[in-house]
Amino acid sequence: MGDSELDSTVNGNQNKQVKIRLFLAVLGSTALAVAFPPSRLGFMAYWALVPLFFMLRNCSYKEAMKWGYVAGLLINFWALYWIKWVTLPGLVGAVLFLPLYYVLYAVLHTFIRQRLGMPCLLISIPFLWTAVEFIRSLGVLGFPWTSLAYTQTYYLSLIQFASITSLYGISFWIVSLNVLIWALFLYASNKRAVLLLYSLLLILLLFPWVYGRIVIPGENQSTEKIRVAVVQGNIDPFLKAETDQWDKSFEIYERLSRKAKAEGAQLIIWPETAVSSYLRYTPEYKTRLEQLATELKTPIITGAYDAEFNRDGGYKTYNGVFLISPDQHGPMQRYAKIQLVPFGERVPFTETFPQIKSFLESFELGEGNFSPGKSLVTFHAPVSRKSGARDTIKVPVAVCFESMFSELIRRFIEHEQADIMAIITNDGWFKRSAAPYHHAQAAVFRAIENRISIARAANTGISLFIDTYGRTLKTTPLFEKALLVADISLRNQSTFFTTHGHIFTIACTVMNVFPILIGLFRGEHESSSPA
Repeated sequence: MGDSELDSTVNGNQNKQVKIRLFLAVLGSTALAVAFPPSRLGFMAYWALVPLFFMLRNCSYKEAMKWGYVAGLLINFWALYWIKWVTLPGLVGAVLFLPLYYVLYAVLHTFIRQRLGMPCLLISIPFLWTAVEFIRSLGVLGFPWTSLAYTQTYYLSLIQFASITSLYGISFWIVSLNVLIWALFLYASNKRAVLLLYSLLLILLLFPWVYGRIVIPGENQSTEKIRVAVVQGNIDPFLKAETDQWDKSFEIYERLSRKAKAEGAQLIIWPETAVSSYLRYTPEYKTRLEQLATELKTPIITGAYDAEFNRDGGYKTYNGVFLISPDQHGPMQRYAKIQLVPFGERVPFTETFPQIKSFLESFELGEGNFSPGKSLVTFHAPVSRKSGARDTIKVPVAVCFESMFSELIRRFIEHEQADIMAIITNDGWFKRSAAPYHHAQAAVFRAIENRISIARAANTGISLFIDTYGRTLKTTPLFEKALLVADISLRNQSTFFTTHGHIFTIACTVMNVFPILIGLFRGEHESSSPA
């Protein structure tokens, strides 16, 4: 064979390999995207990673970086396409930055395979994937939206052990299923190995199901409940900030709140920025809210803008939450959102690098400029018991994106031993995409992780109540004015996760140190096992 024929053959093989890997990347990313809400096809996630594992088979480090990025780009494109309606910088961040986590995974996957061989890789993959997911949730750039666990929110019997491990234990479990299925392909000719793998697969499916079936029938033993109302005003998010719309919006919330009181509500919750003004600095609306709470003899929690002024004339703005109590005395209890949407509500690192802020502001791309809050706040809401006595319940409030962060919600609940958890949001920006369903379903994990009832008020939906086992008690449709009123249980137990935090996840992350260190002190592994 001549040089030209050899080159042609090599190029042909390379082109074929590229097409195969591209097909595998598309197949795996599509299957994974389909598994997320609102689809109830969460079982697709049990094998969706297998094509991606095959895609990385025999990759060099350079190829692993390339194909890891391609897979990450596709996964984020399918799962986060709706960001284009919210903010252009957010879309750019999702496209350019988030795939880098998949690059990190792909490189470490390839490193372990080359240095330690396939058996060690199979054992390492669940620990490695879980660690990368966890790292992706940390810091001001944290973005856990596509954590694998969120594919399982409709399968309540299978995810109850999240009260011990958090959602990352569910991700670990899903990846383990994928690894076993992949191993069945790799060792298909070894009957003994196949039998063992099938047995492990069956155990891995049955164990969480049995545990869930045991746990769920035990209803929350607390007979103490509170009647809560969540108000869904369905105000167009693109118009609500206009000052000439403030009165119309307020009238809608007033009317629905009076109806909520007529249905016996002891606490009324309005959505994120339901009051579109800077509440502390607009006496008209502050007074109206105080008068409404006094008239109804019911505390009202609402989202509103907030600001603080510095002595030098500067100021900071916040995405805030306020508690307005009947017969309000003294300043309102208030909270400023801590975990802001990166590139949506705030461009990260602008205080350190102000040039970034100036550069983006020159393009007017729609990014916000909120400052993050510094402190956890638990609202003490006065409620009237049936006996007529007045008492308080402890209600932390997460704002929108914050509800995706298991550690933040855990800290909220542990802060003052919360009775119930409130989530307020404005998902109207997402339009009729998958995002509002996905966002609402994420609250299922926050309820299970902490065994706490959740009341979620969303401007355009989805508003809902969730019990301590993740079951949806009542829900609203999208883009309709709605009112939900329900009796929800006060928290009466603490979970392992609430008390001890991410012990499981941190242990998974630390476990990756061992194969990496061993691999660094070894040369490239030579093995005849499947690669």
